[in-house]
Amino acid sequence: MNVTIEDAGPCKKVLKFEIPKETIESEFEKKTLEVCGTVELPGFRKGCAPRKLVEKRFGTQIRDEVKQSLVNESYQKALEEHKINPVGDPKFGDVKMESGQPINFDVTLEVWPLFDVDNYKSLNLKRKSAAVNDEEVEIALQRLSLQKAQLSMVKDGVVKHGNQVICDCKVEVENVCILEDEDVEVNVFNGTVVAHTTITDLVARMEGVKSGDVCTIDVQLSNNFPKAEYRGKPAKLKLTVKEIKQLTPPPINEDFAKMIGFDSLEDLKKKVRKQVEADKKNWSEEILRNQLLDILLEQVKFDLPQDLVNYHTEQRAYKHQMDLYKRGVALEEIQKQDDSIKHASADAVMRELKASLILDKVAEKEKVFVTENEVEQRISELARSYNTDTARVRKQLERQGSLSYLRNEMREGKVIDLLLKEAKITDE
Repeated sequence: MNVTIEDAGPCKKVLKFEIPKETIESEFEKKTLEVCGTVELPGFRKGCAPRKLVEKRFGTQIRDEVKQSLVNESYQKALEEHKINPVGDPKFGDVKMESGQPINFDVTLEVWPLFDVDNYKSLNLKRKSAAVNDEEVEIALQRLSLQKAQLSMVKDGVVKHGNQVICDCKVEVENVCILEDEDVEVNVFNGTVVAHTTITDLVARMEGVKSGDVCTIDVQLSNNFPKAEYRGKPAKLKLTVKEIKQLTPPPINEDFAKMIGFDSLEDLKKKVRKQVEADKKNWSEEILRNQLLDILLEQVKFDLPQDLVNYHTEQRAYKHQMDLYKRGVALEEIQKQDDSIKHASADAVMRELKASLILDKVAEKEKVFVTENEVEQRISELARSYNTDTARVRKQLERQGSLSYLRNEMREGKVIDLLLKEAKITDE
């Protein structure tokens, strides 16, 4: 076997193979003898059929097996001899085998980048303060109160952001009413769907409107509008305001505290303060971890396999688009954001992949690993959080093929903890 290796771009190589005709003939002879010794043809005992008859009957099959075997063996041998670590699936070119001629073929593949990591200890970091003040506790209490808010009628008022408005709704195209509905509930937030159409600037259009007024909004009907002939056409959406309702949260007092299960308002405030402190501490630690990764990413420069980046970008962008769709954003609005979503997804994917590779390299240098006992402990923690048993969680992870991801996540966490311990941290 002769093989030459050419660079075809960042993290991409082309392996060009030539398998000599002598090797092919030798393998063909070996495979033919194996078939002659095992095949059973009519009129002959097992292993006693004439070779010419065997070749006539099974020659094509034998040649295909020889070709496949030699190609696979040559590829695997080249990876081992040249210490090539491929990413994803290789792309094989056409493989032709003609009598008396060598086999020539090429393989295009992506490889993991080669780089080294130095100066990853004693990094200078700044930790944000996790101290909690009374104002932050008050904001948390207000959010808690808002969860218990009830709708109340607004009399002689105007529409404001966050209101719920009861309207009669009409959709007109070229002064012809094509859809009419009564007592439609419209939540006044940007991105609310009215008449199967997302209104991106609903707040600006409806704020200040009084009960009894007609609010006319120019829209472009969505691609899922009920009447297909009007989809994508410009239209006028007319909303006649009948009632204005607003969320009225209960006052934060002793009664409110008892209503949600606390003995007193003081007990509620203590609980809320502890939760705010925990949340803010997590926020501060997350910023610290991101600082650490930012420094490592700035220090270590390397390219990534583009096909791998493209694959993960498509996956992330699709997930984000589906999340938007589930939240009620119209399909045409999502399609308008397609380029920006993919661009943001590509940036996030490249950051995550590079950070993961750097942390993996540090783990190798520092001999950081995850034991099976630690994995079992993490699975037990997951089981408790989902109020189920450990065996069920493990089975689910195995079925999804996620155990390796769990181990890798735990290993990266241990590396980050190690680097934070070694870092020079200044508290702001």
